[in-house]
Amino acid sequence: MHKQNEINILIVEDQRIIVEGLTLILSKVEGFGKISSCLHIYSLLETIEIEKPDVILLDFNMPMVDGIQCLKTILSKYPNQKIIMLTGYDDTDLIREALNLGAKGYVLKNIAKQELVTAIQTVYNGQNYLDENVQKKVLDAFLTNADNHKEKLTNREINLSNREREVLKLIAEGQSSSKIANSLFISVNTVDTHRKNIMAKCGVKKITELITFANKNNLI
Repeated sequence: MHKQNEINILIVEDQRIIVEGLTLILSKVEGFGKISSCLHIYSLLETIEIEKPDVILLDFNMPMVDGIQCLKTILSKYPNQKIIMLTGYDDTDLIREALNLGAKGYVLKNIAKQELVTAIQTVYNGQNYLDENVQKKVLDAFLTNADNHKEKLTNREINLSNREREVLKLIAEGQSSSKIANSLFISVNTVDTHRKNIMAKCGVKKITELITFANKNNLI
């Protein structure tokens, strides 16, 4: 019987000793209800149907089927099910894939008891949760990707034609398309085409970004 405001939890994990440890820990937490478990993937959906857990703790490393497939299987039948990945894998691609597929939390198995309790309560209340180590991993990956992208933009060879360099110089001086057209004896449409090509080659979308980029890369 599901008591009101109690959180019923299902542990999906094939290692009995981990299941027993988690069950012992979580069963002592005030506000947590029934702690059930599922050791085998083939009985997973049946167990969910019977136990009706509020939150599922799902390991990645299940026999025969990996955690990602388990996640897809659960959410295909129970799209509103709240799932926390509880795993030893801190690979950023796995983290990203699990969250994109619909996992509401991602915590590592070396997590402290209180943080696991917080993760379960947070996800139960409709929010997402990443443990501190996972947050750091995701942030480091984001910053590394941002730095690499910035470095590629800065270091790549910018092949501007002589005419494009002339147009860029006049843009940087603040001249309008009509004035640039008069100065270079070309049409306004041609100036606008050059402007679009220059911005595309420099990987920018705004004139202010273009001027900053051009100055940093000695294009003007």
